[in-house]
Amino acid sequence: ELGGRIYQMIFKPTGHNELYQNPVIKPNEWGPPEQGWWLAAGGIEWCLPVEEHGYEWGEPWTYQIVTSTAGLTVTLRDTTASDRIRATVTLHLPASRGYLAVTPRIENPTGSDLDYKFWLNAALAPGAANTVSADLHFVFEADQMTVHSRGDDHLPGEGQPMDWPVYDGRDYSRLGNWDRWLGFFERPQATAGFAGVYDTGANEGLARVFPSSVARGSKGFGFGWSNPLPSNIWTDDGSTYVELHGGIAPTFWDTATITAGQSLEWTEYWYPVSDVGQLSAATAEAALGVRASGDRFYVGVHSTAPRAAGTSTLYAWDRDDCAELARWELPAIGPGEPFTASVALPPIGGDDGGALDGVAFVYLDNEGNLLAAVNPQDCLPPTSSVEPLPPWVGTTSFAVTWAGEDVWSGIETYDVQVRDGYEGTWTNWLTDTTAISTTFTGTHGHTYFFRARARDQVGNEEPFGDEEWGQTFTTVLTETAPVLVTSRKSATPGLFRSDQTVAYSVVISNTGNLAASAALTDTAPAEMAVLTATLAATSGPPPTYAGGQIHWSGTVAAGGAVRVTYTLSPTAVTPFGVPLTNTAEIAGSVLGPFTRRETVTQAHILWLPLIAREWGP
Repeated sequence: ELGGRIYQMIFKPTGHNELYQNPVIKPNEWGPPEQGWWLAAGGIEWCLPVEEHGYEWGEPWTYQIVTSTAGLTVTLRDTTASDRIRATVTLHLPASRGYLAVTPRIENPTGSDLDYKFWLNAALAPGAANTVSADLHFVFEADQMTVHSRGDDHLPGEGQPMDWPVYDGRDYSRLGNWDRWLGFFERPQATAGFAGVYDTGANEGLARVFPSSVARGSKGFGFGWSNPLPSNIWTDDGSTYVELHGGIAPTFWDTATITAGQSLEWTEYWYPVSDVGQLSAATAEAALGVRASGDRFYVGVHSTAPRAAGTSTLYAWDRDDCAELARWELPAIGPGEPFTASVALPPIGGDDGGALDGVAFVYLDNEGNLLAAVNPQDCLPPTSSVEPLPPWVGTTSFAVTWAGEDVWSGIETYDVQVRDGYEGTWTNWLTDTTAISTTFTGTHGHTYFFRARARDQVGNEEPFGDEEWGQTFTTVLTETAPVLVTSRKSATPGLFRSDQTVAYSVVISNTGNLAASAALTDTAPAEMAVLTATLAATSGPPPTYAGGQIHWSGTVAAGGAVRVTYTLSPTAVTPFGVPLTNTAEIAGSVLGPFTRRETVTQAHILWLPLIAREWGP
């Protein structure tokens, strides 16, 4: 009956109504001059077609409710008249999210362009008390405000700029620092796409996330603190509140125009936040609160969606050089499960104090997508890789292709390295290239390994990977031949006690296009004993042991592999702390015999108790 307003927004984890709800309906003299009165009923109201709460806050709106597995949707409409501007507001409460999606739609069904003003106005009192405290903070990402009205003559007058949040040495983001009433707009218009309030005493607040390119107006209002407007103007129980407005035009003095027969709509996200210490940034995905206390920064994360443990990460970076100051892989988090942490920071940017504006706090999901940030800065390198090649190619020239991803600024260039043979060294093939595919020319019988790295538009560069086989490899075979270069040797454990045995494995792998007549000669360390009963092979004859060497020979099919295994045991002459290396020679590959080595060490392994005190990030 009173403008189709949202009366309450209950935050289930706390059970608190974050919107102010006036216990009485009491007319006051505020409102548009042409009307001359208004009801501070509370909640969120829709103000049109003029400023100062409009006319339709007291008119009945029709509504429609739709319930589905996706959530609850309520559509409000002020009128179906075709001779005037009209509005619908769709409210959607998703089943899987902790926010209210608010979609205003302004319609001009007439044949003429119409000037109008539309604002939504939220009366806020976060926490349990249905009133605000001195510790309520307005949150705007702005350096200046335009004063709409004020009761304090110390402040700039109507229409004048005012520095924000600190003006003349006083922090006006905190309500308790106010003397009398104050109303203000972001100047010259909203730019950050979020605003909100947070009561640090109640440790609760509310965020508004909106498209600032459409909803350019963002306004705050409070009744004052030391000498506030008397609450008996609007209520009888002494309760008070603050207001958060959002509109199409930047200020109440500005007018928007809607073309004949056209409509305008956008979606905002409103949600409660609690137990994060402060509200510093908000998106539809998450909110962050960062505050300094003593020699530490305290950070809180609120997610509007449930996220499983290990699926999101919070970073703290030095904005000067992107040095990582802290990183947290978050546990399970959701609307009722915030995450909080603190970090002791060294001097940032040469300042002894380690100022907050020198640190970027960035919250990302596992794909690197930005969920929310305070002082956002791209400090994450891109990722890249060379696309897989076939085990062998039949020509000396072949195409090598690579790709990368950078979800922030985009990839600028790549470096691509090549290694000729397993024992070769990595050398630059292409540097600082924008290409993503180039022809490489090789030699028959040679196996080439490739790896890539990328750098992004702001200079972040990923390191080269240290994969044993590179990111991909292939062998040039202009005629049929076996290729055993990817054969490998391993031993477990690398550090062994005197009462432990060591299990060895040699995999003879053929990536060529012809079966290999392979031969293995593996010389065991003289200080260890071969347990001959453990000699085994997955194909061909069993291995043999003679003269300190293990022997195996047989056929390895093209595209196939044979695994030879055995076990060594320490003896009385096995030294402690001395690396013992045994070398296996493998014959039968296109370029002749090659070796693979493995080193193990006998050690005194001790488990010592560890006591950690004052442990924390």
